Amino acid sequence: MTHYEIFLRCFPGFQLTEKQFTRLSGTPDGMLFEADGGFALVKANNIRLLCVLPEKQGQGIGSALLAQAEDNIRSNGFDRAEIGGTGSELFIGALRERAGFFEKHGYSFGEDIAEMYGNSGELRLDVKQPAGVEFGYEPGCSERLNHAVSAVDEDWVQYFGEGEAFCAYCGGEIAAFCIAEDDVDCIFSDEAVRVGSVGCVGTVPKFRRQGIGLAMVARASQELIRSGCGRIFIHYTEVYDWYAKLGYKTGLWVRLGGKKLN
Repeated sequence: MTHYEIFLRCFPGFQLTEKQFTRLSGTPDGMLFEADGGFALVKANNIRLLCVLPEKQGQGIGSALLAQAEDNIRSNGFDRAEIGGTGSELFIGALRERAGFFEKHGYSFGEDIAEMYGNSGELRLDVKQPAGVEFGYEPGCSERLNHAVSAVDEDWVQYFGEGEAFCAYCGGEIAAFCIAEDDVDCIFSDEAVRVGSVGCVGTVPKFRRQGIGLAMVARASQELIRSGCGRIFIHYTEVYDWYAKLGYKTGLWVRLGGKKLN
């Protein structure tokens, strides 16, 4: 049985093709540890995947694979193992319902993080547009975009260097911004639908609490649907109630965490 087939048996709710699974998991670039009916995938100090077939669980296979993964991480000079890792394009942490396994092995986790999606016919995008606000695209390298992004989170500037950002403008200033991509592979991909994404959504502090950010996400979503996207992905968010106002659903709860290695 291939790694892809084991993955599908362990996570039957996902519709990824084998090609999508291989790219998103980073299998070719990682270290694989295999057992009868299971495998673990490690990249740097991140345990990207640990899968054991349902009928093989409870036999110590997962614990043995986890120990091998930790030994590999330790031997490569790391003193901490992370589950998933924020650089992962598959699972950035432990699925909430599976975090207990890792906790039994000494891992600790923080708050729940939502991975969300919305299908084009189900989203509620007809929101009130704030007065005096316009929407459009801004070159990713522009000085005023860099200034706006820095005002929200300086670490995000690196993600806006290429392409364009979708923005809300108020009085000639960028009031809010996001990255809107119209063709991505993600955990909610399948062969039947083109998937877009909205990410790095931010509103400049002085423009907050006016409905500008939500209106911008609604407009960006409309643009993606017009470009042919049947589903839109919202990655790594703690403000799931905010996106839910537009009809976005939480498809996956994950917990970010890790363990100090002795």
